Amino acid sequence: MSKSKKLSPSELKTFTRSFLQCGDHLHTLCRLEVNSRLAKYDVKYSQWLILDCLTQEQVDNPSKVASELGMERATVSRSLDILESRNLVSRTHNLADRRVVEIQVTAQGRKIAQMGVQRLEQIVQIATANLSSNQVSETFALLDLIKDNLNQKIAR
Repeated sequence: MSKSKKLSPSELKTFTRSFLQCGDHLHTLCRLEVNSRLAKYDVKYSQWLILDCLTQEQVDNPSKVASELGMERATVSRSLDILESRNLVSRTHNLADRRVVEIQVTAQGRKIAQMGVQRLEQIVQIATANLSSNQVSETFALLDLIKDNLNQKIAR
């Protein structure tokens, strides 16, 4: 892989502004669209993220969800309270260690999680409609590289 070109100060300023605006715009658009799609179920984007995490990842307890999503444990617990009150998840204590809480997503919770995923997939289709398959592949490869660079260089 070739070494990256160092950006000039003006290029860096322009790129930084565009990078942040694009990220903010995409996040806001996705959040609003998921909120709109799931409004009749009274599920918000942050709650949907938890449902999606539980259905997609090998995650079954609040601590793992918080770690996977980069959320505070207390935020996850409050959201799980809401999701449980709506019968979208159930929590049980591990029989071997009662301190461990295990989360199961109900059938309705899985349905709602999938609805959010479908809407985001539609957004990706719209966003990539005028790109060639090579451009789409290159874009996702570049985004993965940017994400990896950030994860390696910026400690959390």
